[in-house]
Amino acid sequence: MTLLLDIINGLNKFLGFLDISPKYSNRAYTLLSIIPTVYILRIVYGLWLNQNYLQLVIYSLVFIGLVYFIVLNFFYYFLDKNLKGDITQLFVKYLPDDAFNIQNEKAKKAKKVFEQAQEIPVEFNEDYQLKLVENIQALIDGKEITTRDITKQEGFLIDENTLYPYYYVKQIDSATYQLQIGKNYRELETIGRIRQKEPLRPIGLFIVGGDFVKEGVRYHEPYRLKFLAKKEEVTAAKRTRRSKK
Repeated sequence: MTLLLDIINGLNKFLGFLDISPKYSNRAYTLLSIIPTVYILRIVYGLWLNQNYLQLVIYSLVFIGLVYFIVLNFFYYFLDKNLKGDITQLFVKYLPDDAFNIQNEKAKKAKKVFEQAQEIPVEFNEDYQLKLVENIQALIDGKEITTRDITKQEGFLIDENTLYPYYYVKQIDSATYQLQIGKNYRELETIGRIRQKEPLRPIGLFIVGGDFVKEGVRYHEPYRLKFLAKKEEVTAAKRTRRSKK
């Protein structure tokens, strides 16, 4: 049984490494689930021969459940059909939406982070967008920035709030910082300056704009960068003043 689980785990990692579309990966998982189902059928047969009826009932229920879900998944992922006896529709109907939406949970966490952030003005160099386009294209080609297939779905090529992977904020003096970007950390170039007297607490440098599709039409919007830092803790400062009084 341990060997079987190791094999399934290995195949699962292999499918994840291929980074194929969810539709075809789910088809693969449906076919993959046949392996443990057949193995459990073998266990059921052995329990029948040994007249171990208690475990026979338990494993038989497990086997029936697996066969049931294999059939459901086959119709859904291979034939694009929902069966009338699909009990998963009851879960979808009565449980909250976020119980199944992991991406939604991630979005909520990201929203919370951005609520605690403020955009910091950057004095960008005049030609910084040319360097930015060159870098972003190299990062896309190297698959270091995830893109959307805008030939099949609408939206921006690069998702909103995508973090620019290679940047550095270099402090020049007590109120001036240099913002540097690159294709990697070895080739950073200065693209602008930040002037701020308070200590700078960066959250990230985010990509905005780029190609996008809306209502079947493709548009181009110049790439730009948005630098976010943590907001000043005004409430803490107020408490300090009150305590002094």
